[in-house]
Amino acid sequence: MAIAYWVGSSNHGHIGNPQNMLKDFTQQNYWATDVNLKNRLNKNILDALKAIKVNDRFAVSSLRNRYQDVDVKVIGTVTNIDDAENGRLGIAWDEDQTLYSGAIPLGTKNENWHQALFKVTTAENITLTFPDSIINKKVARITWNDQGWKKPSGLKGKASSNDMLEGKFGFGLEEWLFDVSKLVDGYHYGFLEPIRKGQAAQANKSYPVWLYAINGSTKKRYWIGEIKKTTVIDDAEAVYVKQKYQELGWLKEMEKEITSAGSKGDNLSGYAASDLFNIKFKPQDLVVNEDVIELSDAHPANKVTKYAFANFTEAFIVE
Repeated sequence: MAIAYWVGSSNHGHIGNPQNMLKDFTQQNYWATDVNLKNRLNKNILDALKAIKVNDRFAVSSLRNRYQDVDVKVIGTVTNIDDAENGRLGIAWDEDQTLYSGAIPLGTKNENWHQALFKVTTAENITLTFPDSIINKKVARITWNDQGWKKPSGLKGKASSNDMLEGKFGFGLEEWLFDVSKLVDGYHYGFLEPIRKGQAAQANKSYPVWLYAINGSTKKRYWIGEIKKTTVIDDAEAVYVKQKYQELGWLKEMEKEITSAGSKGDNLSGYAASDLFNIKFKPQDLVVNEDVIELSDAHPANKVTKYAFANFTEAFIVE
């Protein structure tokens, strides 16, 4: 069943004398409304509560500036609906959050930010309010690596096709994707092949990205992990980062690692900056599976063509 997205008010009481319940909500891991749900005027709120499911996403908002602007205060996942018909939901709040603040988003007539509770239905507003939502999530293939994607691992498991970097030289530019020891201004910079062709159009946009790889020897696909917030950088930032890597000796270090792994094409200094770096993320946003997880032949990753930056759906979720 598809995940739904909900927004509830942080206040109890009359609109003219609101009582802010946010601290209690966050400390006690719940959300609740004090509106009279037996009053037929509040039937829409009761109906919404009955429709909410475990694993739905939930945001708590607060209006300001004469109710023209809104601040999203906290985001979480619904964990308990046993008392939903009495106006109370169990919520597990996210630890790291990107929270929207600004003008009340335009939407359908049902997206009423003045209500105690409503469902967000438009794709734009789901993405705006819940930046890590599935609707905004992408799927990216990375090169095969058996060294934890912290340094090149050599030819084993690499694709053999000559129209791919790893086929020509025996390494891929994602080999260092999880080496978060090299930070520039607090970010780890890396490369995702699926972004190469669309980098200009995607620049400065952020996505959660689900990562998988193919073992070129066995042709099996594996789920590797995900980056909760991946930001695509522009050419100017890529040039800046390449310069930093050169100044700090990191490019030379990477070139030696390519040679040590038995691969070729180690002249990284000769690469265009955007062919070395096209994304950035904070180390805390990287989530790597303890062991790579083999995907079944029926998994939708089998239908993703080469290095497409595909849209994530619930069918990709591995239980």
